[in-house]
Amino acid sequence: MSYSLDRRTFLSGGIGALGVLTLAACGGGSSGGKPAASSGPSTAAGAPKRGGTLIVGSLGSSKDTLDAHMSSTDMDQQRCQNLYDSLTYLEAGLPYHQEMALAESIEMNATATVATVRLKKGIEFHNGKTLAAEDLIFSMQRILDPNHLGKAHTSFAAVNPAGMKALDSQTVQFTLKSPDALFPQRWGSASTSILPVGFDPQKPVGTGPFMFKSFTPGSRSVFVRNPNYWITGQPYLDEIQIIDFADNTSRTAAVLSGQIQALDGIDPSLLGQLAGAHLEQMITKSGFYQPITMRVDQAPFNDVRVRQAFRLIVDRDAMVKQAYSGYASVGNDMPDPADPGYPSLPQRHQDIDQAKSLLKAAGHDGLTVTFTTAPENGDLVNSAQVFAQQAAAAGVTVKLDNLTPTAYDANFGNWPLTNGYWAAGVIGTGYSGRFLAGGGLNDSHWDDAGGVAIYNQLLRQVDPTKQNELASALLKRFYDMGPDIIHTFKQNVDAYSPKLTGFQPFNSNGWSLGAWRYRLVSYK
Repeated sequence: MSYSLDRRTFLSGGIGALGVLTLAACGGGSSGGKPAASSGPSTAAGAPKRGGTLIVGSLGSSKDTLDAHMSSTDMDQQRCQNLYDSLTYLEAGLPYHQEMALAESIEMNATATVATVRLKKGIEFHNGKTLAAEDLIFSMQRILDPNHLGKAHTSFAAVNPAGMKALDSQTVQFTLKSPDALFPQRWGSASTSILPVGFDPQKPVGTGPFMFKSFTPGSRSVFVRNPNYWITGQPYLDEIQIIDFADNTSRTAAVLSGQIQALDGIDPSLLGQLAGAHLEQMITKSGFYQPITMRVDQAPFNDVRVRQAFRLIVDRDAMVKQAYSGYASVGNDMPDPADPGYPSLPQRHQDIDQAKSLLKAAGHDGLTVTFTTAPENGDLVNSAQVFAQQAAAAGVTVKLDNLTPTAYDANFGNWPLTNGYWAAGVIGTGYSGRFLAGGGLNDSHWDDAGGVAIYNQLLRQVDPTKQNELASALLKRFYDMGPDIIHTFKQNVDAYSPKLTGFQPFNSNGWSLGAWRYRLVSYK
């Protein structure tokens, strides 16, 4: 008996809704006025028009990279989603599911110890090379290179680098060191892109809808249409330009002056400044979250009582209203609400007296901490400021260190108290990168032996019902003792010129501007 992920595999049920309206109308989430609903993004009648240049303004830094396997920020994802492809890609809507991209099929044996990947035929890289088994093997070797580990290396920890074998020109067999029933679902992000043998990040070549023209980190990226893209007819645009901005003020000025045609991850508090600009607004509702993350390998956050006290400090309804202008829903300290195993646990509310009691018991009453943040992803600074105000009621002094995106990203993973941003998903596939010791995105330095034991059971389990039970147990550990305060699930707000069409709200994981899937975008 075997099972496979082929043309369409449903991973979980979910949540989500869309609002598309002009920026003259404001209001948003669960605590504010809801935007007018629409059945989908605006579309022009007939076939999409060809030609034109899309100029997008995003918050970036000089640490930007075009190396897909090293990508982690929104800016990295945005560029790499357009230059490269993975074996699969997520669809925009819910239920949360994947489509085959470069893979024809991904099959697992009954014990989840052998994976067989069949690549589609006739796909070309930008340099004319035909996609082959050797490129898949090369890409996995590159991700797992011990001297320069890719961001996705923990996702593929079960892969035996010496156990990869080309069965023919389009088929690769992966022998796993340990069972991994989730191997087919681990693809789809930029960090799992398939790159050609001999890939040079200075002269990047992929199979994506656009090809490299120029790139200046922290400034501008220019890509041109791939005339031989494997999805017939796409892309429609001739060129895309992605311009980096250091802050929202300059980015807002740029869209008002017509310098850019789209901007992603808008700070909802700035919508008033954009009123009258006659832009289309797109609301993406998902489990996307901006957690307050505590580094658990350092005092005071190595004490679970302090972590629980900080969770009890937060007034979540006030956070929705004040930090997100209503464009959010209340969270309960667990990620991935679309996971079919998501447990129903008592909603956590602000309890200042209990927070004070826990801090005193831990020997940290009158605590002073530094909260490091930056104006990224719609502006993380807002929620940091609200938390600092709320913490004062518990006798906690929070000193905000508001850095530039460049300075913030340069020391990612080292801040004792910070906030970040993470796409929605299912806990089984997201756990390895963020919560395993040594994970490439483990900003909290979380190393939970009990959670790892449950996770390892999940990897061995091919029964969906039992997978859900294990996922529920794993998520409960975050509720009880985890490193994050998941106070809200953010609604991403994007805006673009009404001359454009093809943007889709990416409710499956919450990425901005339709997961920056510009192959679908055209001028009306």
